[in-house]
Amino acid sequence: MKKIITDSINLSDFDLKDSDLISLDERTVVVTKWNWDYGLAHKFQRASLTVVQETPNLRIIICCNHPEVLTNGRGLQKPRKGEVLELVEFKPEEHRSLPFPLYQIERGGGLTFHHPGQFIFYPIVKLNPKSLSLSLMIDQIFDFTIDILNSWGVKNLDHENKLLGIWQGNKKLASMGIAIEKLTTFHGMALNLLENPNMKKALASLNPCGLNAQTYTSVEALAEIPSNPLESFREQFLVRIKNEWK
Repeated sequence: MKKIITDSINLSDFDLKDSDLISLDERTVVVTKWNWDYGLAHKFQRASLTVVQETPNLRIIICCNHPEVLTNGRGLQKPRKGEVLELVEFKPEEHRSLPFPLYQIERGGGLTFHHPGQFIFYPIVKLNPKSLSLSLMIDQIFDFTIDILNSWGVKNLDHENKLLGIWQGNKKLASMGIAIEKLTTFHGMALNLLENPNMKKALASLNPCGLNAQTYTSVEALAEIPSNPLESFREQFLVRIKNEWK
């Protein structure tokens, strides 16, 4: 499967090398790239989307982080019947001067942020109503993440909040925004592992995901974490993917 990707995509166009791709199993290729320019990562997702759509059984999963950047999706989460969600819509025209680049993208959700202290997971995966529906995929990604963080000493996490994400009480650690084309997913989860003072300062006047910026926390703020948290989390996360995504 890796050769199908390298035959179809010129990796150097996206600042990637052959060694950045590994085969996790007979159908899953993992791409890992730290401090990856967001624009290049987004273009690579689009290129990967085409390859996955055209190749039976292939899955491409991307583990990465990005320099400081803001992204804005198709719109804030809509309330279910009877719910009231007090969210603040981001209006780009009211924020002409932003401290970091802003990308308008296809995923669901509103304004969000990325920085080097996040673990980003982008699954380029064909959905199957019988084996991997969208809701099941999201639940599993969150469950895998919570299990790993529990083993690190971060307790009382859940993803049953009416607002999508991983929460500890009223504090949010991870966000999820998915796009789907031809039953194939892209975009994904951002997990706040480390604090980022520059991003925290920038968010003070914004409302990521429609929320007060103070809603967001990090794993670092809640527990002692491994010396290389991005790699440690990635390794444990891929074990769960390999064992449970058949």
